[in-house]
Amino acid sequence: MSQLTKEKAHAQGMGLDQYLADFKPATLADVAGNDKLEDLINILGNTYIYKLHCDITILSGELKGEIQLGTANSIGLVMQDSKTQVVNLASIPIKGESKPFIADTAKPSAFILGAMRFNDVIIAIDNLTDAINCYNSYKEAGIPASIITSVVPSLFVQTVAEFAQVRQITVNVTAMPADEAKLKRLEGMNVQAVICEHTPIYEAMQYGASYNELLADANIIYLKTIGYPQPKPIVQTLPLVKTFTKDMMPELLWNYTSNCAERLSVPIEYVLIPLVVSLGSVIGTKLTIYPKKYDNWEISPNFFGAIVGNPSSKKSPSLAEGLKPITHLVALAQERYSTDKLEYEAQKELNKHMAKATEKQLGDLAKKLANQTDDDDNESNQEMLKAKAQELAQAKQNDELIPEMKRYITDDGTIESLGELESKHKNGILAKRDELTGLLASLDNESNLQARSFYLEGFNGLSSFQVDRIGRGSIFIETHCLSVIGGIQPDKLEYYLSKATKGLGNDGLIQRFQLMVYPDPLPNSKEKDLPPDKESRDAMYSLFETIDNMQLGDFMKYGANPIDEYHKRPYYRFSDEAYPIFMSWYDDLKVKANNAEHGIIAEHLIKYAKTVPSLALIFHLIDCIEYGGDLGAVTDTALKAAINWCEVLQTHMMRAYSAVTDSANIKASYLADKILKVVKQGTDKTDKTDWLEHGFTARQLIRRGWKGLTDADDVINALEVLIEHDWLRWETVESTGQGGRPTERYYINPRIKELL
Repeated sequence: MSQLTKEKAHAQGMGLDQYLADFKPATLADVAGNDKLEDLINILGNTYIYKLHCDITILSGELKGEIQLGTANSIGLVMQDSKTQVVNLASIPIKGESKPFIADTAKPSAFILGAMRFNDVIIAIDNLTDAINCYNSYKEAGIPASIITSVVPSLFVQTVAEFAQVRQITVNVTAMPADEAKLKRLEGMNVQAVICEHTPIYEAMQYGASYNELLADANIIYLKTIGYPQPKPIVQTLPLVKTFTKDMMPELLWNYTSNCAERLSVPIEYVLIPLVVSLGSVIGTKLTIYPKKYDNWEISPNFFGAIVGNPSSKKSPSLAEGLKPITHLVALAQERYSTDKLEYEAQKELNKHMAKATEKQLGDLAKKLANQTDDDDNESNQEMLKAKAQELAQAKQNDELIPEMKRYITDDGTIESLGELESKHKNGILAKRDELTGLLASLDNESNLQARSFYLEGFNGLSSFQVDRIGRGSIFIETHCLSVIGGIQPDKLEYYLSKATKGLGNDGLIQRFQLMVYPDPLPNSKEKDLPPDKESRDAMYSLFETIDNMQLGDFMKYGANPIDEYHKRPYYRFSDEAYPIFMSWYDDLKVKANNAEHGIIAEHLIKYAKTVPSLALIFHLIDCIEYGGDLGAVTDTALKAAINWCEVLQTHMMRAYSAVTDSANIKASYLADKILKVVKQGTDKTDKTDWLEHGFTARQLIRRGWKGLTDADDVINALEVLIEHDWLRWETVESTGQGGRPTERYYINPRIKELL
């Protein structure tokens, strides 16, 4: 083969196909007497092993283009790159002491023993003899492995660097100084070094040693991680919360809610909050409290409440249990309505026949009066005629008195329907949503601003509200008292809070959810099958019925102040013992709100000024009903219980708002989970960029659309946290000569694998 032909083959892309076509595959006869090459042919057959019948050309370096004398009659081994493309040729002498020769030392390549399958361990060896021994050892042990060898030891580092770009490479070495020097040159590469004390694993395996035992005793080092700090865990734990205890409420509330919670295996808060919200809605505007001794600040005991938990936390059944007493009132109202409707229909039928008789009598009397000539009886008959006409008019008016069912709760009402309910029933209404997300989302819509205003104003409980609709008239609510209860998932709440704190979304709606709880799930809770406590259930139903039926005189019987020209409804004030406690607590609350780190928390805190007196009023009323008489003004016992509730509620509030106060750590934990998945599974094959090798940009991250990582500010904050915790490092990559701004790239710490 001519020199020109050789150069042409090389110029055509180093595929070497045409170059190798002139050589014949090597046989055992060609390598007779060379144990190493005989083993190699026995392993691979004659794949990529050729008998060179002429000298080969040097393809790189100062001697490029010159013929390498002495390579004729040697064995040629085809070398491949990391993509398993044929790129090089090695010459191995059959006899004598000549050293192996590589045609192109500038082209990183290796001779490969094995199939390079996905699950193979890829082991790098710097010489052919050890590579053959290593291959045989792993094969006999039944361990999937492929061996790459540089053939020439001086090219070992170059070879490993080439293949480590694609796969993790394993290097079996000893703790000897020579091997330590070798490893030093491999630092920073994607290499796993398996270091044994005296003998490499593959040699020890030849003497019958167990691979697993050898591996367990070896020191394994990931050379890519050398020089990188150990990543610190991203700790994103929810703030601790307190729970409600028996001494914080009337025994009646505790007995009912604790039994329900035990049967459902849920935190007591899940039942307690719906119960108290519904109880406050039943009281509504019937009874209020004036927290100050002289001021006309008046508070109604209506609440916005929410129970926060994951989909599997039994929010819905807990909500149903807490609302059963008010649902009992709904059932009683339906029974009364059915009875009243039946009586109405019967009376209507009776009125129809009576009206006919009265009409006939009226007609006869009118005729008689028209024909009468005696003036003495005229006045008397006129009176009789008028009386009959009034009787007929009354019968027709009675037909219009259609009975209406008393309403307490609605599941999905528009502001028009809610307004009509409030305008008719005067005492307020409870809006229940099994999932509050839908309500909050609808109120966020710019086209629904009046509905949002309706809910914002309804929290105050005592102001009027006008609902106007073109073509549908107006609804005037004299006393707009709205209560709200529902459940919400943590991630939905986090999303809403994130929006509420940006732009103009924070108008105080979420802060009105004063009775919002986010408890820990019960540890190791097992499903139970327990009967309801009939005594506590009947007592709670009776309490709701009693309060629902109470009128002015009943409230006065329990010590409430009567109505007068300045007070439209019965009311309480704090007792002489409770009043200074409240005023001192209120001063402390304002200080705490002023010192709050975030505005949304300050706004939530200051609204406890309505919550605490409302709870104290409810607790005091229950105490009076249980006692059966007048206990005077709201006691310090009821107030202290309400203040204890406030302390518990604050911890739940801080947990809920941690999505705002600890937003960066939360987003960082989301990103950390994604990075761990990338490291564990490898780079997403649909992504053109290898994040593990080449890093990524914030823009690429945002394009992924991962949960909680679509907002640019959130992403930058998360990246900064991960940099601080040594999960990432960043570099500014200057623009190319074509212009453009520098780009910040983020690189994943290879030591992340230690966290898997």
